[in-house]
Amino acid sequence: MAAHKKHNLPDNIIYSPEVIEFVTIANEYCLLLEGLNELSREEFIEQSYKLLTLLHLKAIVLPKPANVSDAETETFMNEADWHFIDQGISTKLGSLETFNELVEPARPNVPLELSLSECMTDTYQDLKDFTQLYQFGNEEAITIGLWECKTNFEQIWGPRIIIVMKEFHNLLYSDTEINDETDNTENLEQNNDNWLDDRF
Repeated sequence: MAAHKKHNLPDNIIYSPEVIEFVTIANEYCLLLEGLNELSREEFIEQSYKLLTLLHLKAIVLPKPANVSDAETETFMNEADWHFIDQGISTKLGSLETFNELVEPARPNVPLELSLSECMTDTYQDLKDFTQLYQFGNEEAITIGLWECKTNFEQIWGPRIIIVMKEFHNLLYSDTEINDETDNTENLEQNNDNWLDDRF
């Protein structure tokens, strides 16, 4: 009788170590933003800085599928979700929220001025959609989603997280006071305790 084959992951790019590691870090980033009310401002900045640094590295080596179809992948976030996450980050940062001029490969002749919270939320949206698709989608949909995520990193949210990393690096390693000014997230917590459960 033929020997039983060892159980291995399917020979598909979406199960490669690079993709699995990226999905793991992306999920940690999403969980961080979803639970930011449980963190002090200093903890939020420190953990965001670490995860964004890892995320940038993992996205650089993320493989990009070839010959994907033109079908659109499912999205899991809506406009209300985006604004909730954005407002939570902006509230947490308080006076440390800044606006930065940014030029993206996708629009090299159109400089943008974006807040740190916008940069982080746009990244969150792309990663949330991909991690949810990776969990629930079929292989074809995940492959398309992987291509979209890698392309968006190259053209859009890659430069955005570099902006955030730069600002957070300077905050952490300078004399800037980053402790909480006031507990200005109290109302947000009280009104939205079950928000994430309802949506995700």
